[in-house]
Amino acid sequence: MLVTALGHAGLKVKTDAAEILIDPWFSPEGAFLGSWFQYPANDHLLASDLTNPDAIVISHEHLDHVDGWFLARVGLSVPVFIPKYHSPALKAKITSGGDRPLIELDEWDERVVADGITVFFVSEESPMNHDSAMVIRSAGQALVNMNDARLSPAQIRRIRTRLGGHVDGLAVQGAGASWYPICYRYPKEHKQALSVKKRRAKLKYVSRVHDLLEPDVTIPFAGPPAFLDEDLRFANAEMDEGGIFPTQDQVADWLAKQATDANPLVLLPGDSFQLGDGEVHRDATWSGFTFADRDSYLDSYAHRRRTEIAAVRARHPVPTTDLWDDFCAYFDRVLSMSSYFNERIDMNVGFEILGPGGGAWSVDFREGQQQLRRGTENCQYTYSFDSRWLPSILDGSTPWEDFFLSLRFEAWRVPDLYNDHLLGLLKFAWPDALSAVEQWERDDQASDTIDILLDGVTYRIERYCPHGRQDLRETAEILPNGILRCLGHHYEFDLATGGCVNGRSRPLESRVVSVGDRGQEMVTSESTDEQPEASNGPRASE
Repeated sequence: MLVTALGHAGLKVKTDAAEILIDPWFSPEGAFLGSWFQYPANDHLLASDLTNPDAIVISHEHLDHVDGWFLARVGLSVPVFIPKYHSPALKAKITSGGDRPLIELDEWDERVVADGITVFFVSEESPMNHDSAMVIRSAGQALVNMNDARLSPAQIRRIRTRLGGHVDGLAVQGAGASWYPICYRYPKEHKQALSVKKRRAKLKYVSRVHDLLEPDVTIPFAGPPAFLDEDLRFANAEMDEGGIFPTQDQVADWLAKQATDANPLVLLPGDSFQLGDGEVHRDATWSGFTFADRDSYLDSYAHRRRTEIAAVRARHPVPTTDLWDDFCAYFDRVLSMSSYFNERIDMNVGFEILGPGGGAWSVDFREGQQQLRRGTENCQYTYSFDSRWLPSILDGSTPWEDFFLSLRFEAWRVPDLYNDHLLGLLKFAWPDALSAVEQWERDDQASDTIDILLDGVTYRIERYCPHGRQDLRETAEILPNGILRCLGHHYEFDLATGGCVNGRSRPLESRVVSVGDRGQEMVTSESTDEQPEASNGPRASE
């Protein structure tokens, strides 16, 4: 297989018989309301014949992976293969440019997508997160493409087993896709400390995936984005050491330092790599390019994209009428969608809509107090943003998660705890997807346990994280002061009480079973075996 980088998470896989595209993103308006842009730019590739592949494979619904602008330029006979999700959001984005063959695959269901090329998807375990890794195979070679997905160690091992123990190539994201802590109202020093923490956690995950798969070559990709709008240029500083958006070369350097057998390969748009023989072909466009010369490159890039950014704003004009009634109609529907989600949100959420048509409003999700009010007094979570962006959110053309990824807002919360169900309700707003989360979370797995020995005290805890059910035998990290962190999604729990200290999760079931010699280790106890490779397990963030 010849693998060509198309920019960001986009890849082209070409064999002697066929050619497929994976998560192609070329829109000249970037993504997320003109916020994210491909870095470095990939528009020079549009001069080649990319609009007539044999098939397209798309991992999930984020607009830097599913590009309606590009899909509208691809023949409607070209099929698109996607994972099966409970929400229709991905299908709607794909078909916005016209109906085409759209094939949804169940998890682990391997299909031929073009002559001699197959694909199967592996989705995140929790249905709260619609994201999937994909595995592309042809002529005995395999490319594991993680894109934005955070799979559990058990899932990653199962992929390797299914591939016969050998992975030719791994494409993995090191930059993340998040608005936290960038958009939160924190003191500068605290925000910087949180960014460092988030960066390290992501890079540790990259190392863990590499160690589990042991690929012949690892390709850092899927970020970082560039921010070209003057209102957002500050976010480019997150590419610096300590920011949440490390560049591809920084991820490659990290891998090279962490594993002596690592073979990281940075591919810029148009660069290609032949799986198997290791031959690399470099696009002459990038002669002299360096990520270190970021500022001057982005200045020129922003100048070239100023017309497209202005066009995005023009499609979102400042409102001329009061938006309160539309706001109420929208959230009346949201409040009626899921009593389960309302109970777990359990707080008053504020919205400070700035500018004409806006106001200070709140949505109370608490039992017995569910209503909408003018004013944001006594809100535990508050979002603030310009009124021009609200109409497209209320009419559904801009999903909440797409808006949050635009970074065009500010947020604060008291107490400072992440509420996964608030984001889940806003980003899905679809009964089937909400019901799938409820059913999955009600399926209790607390009967399996593991033992943690910490400073002479043995704690018996449930084996699976209460938040995303990652196996704590493999994803637990013990922090100072008796805090256990699950490396799956970074939820932290106090071993003494079981309480979640950085989010609104069900407590971790934890009890002291013995007190003895000081030390620290983890041992399994009363745990069940992993599922065999051949069986299909249950399908399933700041």
